[in-house]
Amino acid sequence: MTHFAAATHLEVMSEEPNTTDTRERDAQVEEIARRCGVRAERGRRFAELTSLRVGGTIDWLLVPETEEQAASVVGALEDAGLAWRVLGAGSNVLADDREHRYVVVSMREVKGEAQFDGERVSVSAGFSLPRLCVESARHGLSGIEGLGGIPGTVGGALWMNAGAYGHEIGEVVESVRVARGGQVVVVPGVEVKWDYRHTSFKEGELLLGCTLRLKPDDPEKIRARMEEAKQRRFATQPHGARSAGCFFKNPPGSGLSTGKMIDEMGMKGERRGGAQVSPVHANFIVTEGQDASASDALALAEEIRERFRREHGVELEYEVELWGADAEFKEAGGTEEKDEGGRMKDEGRRGEGETE
Repeated sequence: MTHFAAATHLEVMSEEPNTTDTRERDAQVEEIARRCGVRAERGRRFAELTSLRVGGTIDWLLVPETEEQAASVVGALEDAGLAWRVLGAGSNVLADDREHRYVVVSMREVKGEAQFDGERVSVSAGFSLPRLCVESARHGLSGIEGLGGIPGTVGGALWMNAGAYGHEIGEVVESVRVARGGQVVVVPGVEVKWDYRHTSFKEGELLLGCTLRLKPDDPEKIRARMEEAKQRRFATQPHGARSAGCFFKNPPGSGLSTGKMIDEMGMKGERRGGAQVSPVHANFIVTEGQDASASDALALAEEIRERFRREHGVELEYEVELWGADAEFKEAGGTEEKDEGGRMKDEGRRGEGETE
């Protein structure tokens, strides 16, 4: 789930960092972690922290445990002019293979417990979305059961308005808690624009949690709907594989299924190195083996986009988030890879939903 904040400070991500500047930046990050009371880790890899199990080394990983700590950390990073991104479950991120010399704020531990009060439930951004669906069903609350199979966090679901099987999270959001100026600020859900896999949250905003307003229903009926969605998902998607969910969005306003169209192009099972178009669902790219790399997955994705453009005249938009080690996504070795607008795409706190 991430922003790329303080983007003008690209010196922290240059190919050959100045040693003195690096030491000063490291001292700043250490002091921010100490002052905010959060754990700081070095040398972690995106291959450990994302569902595709590929990606390079992370310079600094900061791990807050509360919404207040998370808000304080990103406020301090912004005040210091340090570049940062925020990562949730990593289930919709493809990070390139190089060293990422910026701060990653992990929201995995900002979860606590879901707080139920009548038809409302308050939950933090790092809370598991599938777990929230199960607990809501146990409390006899309906409105998000279709999201139960999305392997991400609440924060990621909020950022990109995750949806599946007739449910979108934006439909039930009463309010969202956002980090602004180092503080926790409550934003009414009606002030947010909830679109297809997109919201009006702006880069530089960290989503900390939300309050949902659900509808009472028979718990057994809710669980039955969840089980039906689960069986449909198992029958049509690669269960247990290393994937990031649907790689591409459906063409907007077309009513067409990207996965079906990729399948009709004969690309199911297509391989590039350690990456493969899933034989189960053609809008999933899966990685296999210890030698799989982000550049394998990206090369395969770009081949799909090129063939789609050539055969259908449509520019596929990534649903997975591409994270470059600097302002562009590059394969290890230096070849630039950009999104359709020539920009690197950020997770933001997006990205752990599905469309098909």
